[in-house]
Amino acid sequence: MLFKAKLKKKNSAYLLDSMTHLMRIQVTSDDFEKYTEFKILDSVAYPGTYKKFLMTRKEQEADWAISMTRKISKVQSAMRDLDQREQDLKMSQLSNLHIIWQHVAESNLPPSDLQLTIADCIVSNKKNIPCVIVKGKGRGAQPFNVNSKFAPFLYDLWIIYKMDILIKTFAKHHMETIDPNNQMSMADIVRAFQGKKEDIKHLAVAFYLAYVHVYKSAVCGLQTLI
Repeated sequence: MLFKAKLKKKNSAYLLDSMTHLMRIQVTSDDFEKYTEFKILDSVAYPGTYKKFLMTRKEQEADWAISMTRKISKVQSAMRDLDQREQDLKMSQLSNLHIIWQHVAESNLPPSDLQLTIADCIVSNKKNIPCVIVKGKGRGAQPFNVNSKFAPFLYDLWIIYKMDILIKTFAKHHMETIDPNNQMSMADIVRAFQGKKEDIKHLAVAFYLAYVHVYKSAVCGLQTLI
């Protein structure tokens, strides 16, 4: 009996250590800021131009280029890690959440028109509760009823998976004010966006917070979501 108690305590400690490790966010808001800055500049130039310039400067051992590429890699790694958490959900009791995840992440439009209703939640299996209706992707797809408390999670999920598109939209909007006649050199564009540092930082922080929310929700499941 004592052995079983010790084994249970050991297993609990192991699970706690594993959860603690998973809950550590390996990426920072500064990493997202550099990633956002890179994506902006790479989107306003001819495709691949700025990336090629960045890689060249990295090979020349420019400190700023080495730092930026390292931070870009951290964000890319963080997104791969998030994809792994999604796959973990697929094989768990939260497999329905995995289905919702895919529909929201692959949708071109944000879940901004979530209609309220009283229904059974497909994720938590709670009956007759306030739910939002999530439209399925594809023509004729059946909608899903999801606990209304999940709405912030659904918004953040869409934001983080559409991050690159949102960054390009941000860049295009500012380019229309910075260079309406499309005559500026790449060097001038870089200098112009240096004056948008505060806006870029706010955008990057929003991405970071969305990532943290989605990642931790995926790790902790319903305990975090609700």
